[in-house]
Amino acid sequence: MSHATKLTLLRHAGAVALAFCLALVAACGSTKVYTADKSVIYRDSIYNISNVQRITSKKTAVTPGGQEVNLANMDTKALKDFFKDNPGSTVSMYMEMDDQQLTYVRTKVDSYNDYSRLNSRYDKAMKDLTKFMADKKKTQLKLK
Repeated sequence: MSHATKLTLLRHAGAVALAFCLALVAACGSTKVYTADKSVIYRDSIYNISNVQRITSKKTAVTPGGQEVNLANMDTKALKDFFKDNPGSTVSMYMEMDDQQLTYVRTKVDSYNDYSRLNSRYDKAMKDLTKFMADKKKTQLKLK
């Protein structure tokens, strides 16, 4: 074998080895494991939710007479009737995360329209929280 042929073979072998090494490096980069803690910031509180197994929604109202009512399963007609009969009820909306409870809103509500605006804001926050939990790279969510 001539000297030129040996040199050509060595160059090809070097190029193949380089390509193989680059492929290995690229494959290693795609197997990242994210283990950073996840936290939610809302108003003046920080909630560590890294190990939370279950997040649930809770919506209640306390009438001016002191009766507590679960609003979560009421349809639109029932909610309209409730606020028509009980203006000035105190509505509370929570995010329950295992043993932690994040009070998202607690305010007096006089009408269904007021409740509907609060509920839309709350639903958006729940959607943001769900999206945040699914994203392995994000570590902090600031709720509005």
